[in-house]
Amino acid sequence: MTDHFQQLYEQSDDPWQVRQRWYEQRKRAVLLASLPAPHMRHIFEPACGNGELTAALARQADRITATDLSPAAVQLTRDRLAGAAPGRVSVACQRIPHQWPADALFDLIVISEMAYYLNAAELEQLRQRCIDTLAMDGALLLCHWRHPFADRQQSTESIHGVFDDCPDLHRIARHDESDFLLDVWSRSPRSVAQREGVSP
Repeated sequence: MTDHFQQLYEQSDDPWQVRQRWYEQRKRAVLLASLPAPHMRHIFEPACGNGELTAALARQADRITATDLSPAAVQLTRDRLAGAAPGRVSVACQRIPHQWPADALFDLIVISEMAYYLNAAELEQLRQRCIDTLAMDGALLLCHWRHPFADRQQSTESIHGVFDDCPDLHRIARHDESDFLLDVWSRSPRSVAQREGVSP
């Protein structure tokens, strides 16, 4: 799988056209609008690809840690963020969930378009890694394509269901449409309005 993604990013700096396609631009906007707070202390984004989402997230964080299993993708993200957020962005080559940032605590973890490549055991490990490194007031966001494709190991519904079944997490937002599913969980069951004192 590593070789597959490395080859994709060596052939193109945007193999899924996340910059050009309105679908991708719109999905990114929906994702950002679904965050429970306008600013975060520390965001973690595994499977960062070429860094388009990373750049958008970096504008809303004091610090962002991004990883990808492809060295080519890591370099693209480093280049993309080089002048945008000096000293606030760390990008590393890691295979998730087997490797994970050490001794970190995150206010936001974004798992976007990657969990369907994992088998059931790896998905359980991913969930536990997220829980272990999520701050008490932090949020966990998952966003995944819903249609079949060759490398998919699990359906989007079953992936998000694994996180829904966790008693340590409370779903506070969902965006559901035919092409993708987006969910946000937190350790706290409080809604965005409740966090801001708008709702009891």
